[in-house]
Amino acid sequence: MAAAFHQWLWRWFGLSLLCLPLCLGVGCADKSVLPSQPEPAESYAILKFSAAMQLVALDQQTIDTAVAIRTLRVRPGQHMLRFLHVNNGPEGSPRHAGQRTDPFVFEAFEGLIYEFEAKT
Repeated sequence: MAAAFHQWLWRWFGLSLLCLPLCLGVGCADKSVLPSQPEPAESYAILKFSAAMQLVALDQQTIDTAVAIRTLRVRPGQHMLRFLHVNNGPEGSPRHAGQRTDPFVFEAFEGLIYEFEAKT
């Protein structure tokens, strides 16, 4: 009787360990939502970010720091960006890692590509 209980207990424990990553993945899925982007048929500009900086906010939308965005489409017009310095890539700076920048306001024009780099 005790052997059957231990076997059942180990089977339950093993199944719960298998289900744990699935449950965590489903629970964290909504955190990696990208900011809304225009459809490819609409007019847009492209923003490219270096590995040394992380986009944390676009206009009024906060972006989860677990998401590393390197390329993003935006509608033409004025936008406000907020960045976080990270110590990645060849231009990364250990001294500035973790620092947030002041809001950066710029005007995006249709069909242009804007490349942002960390200059510290």
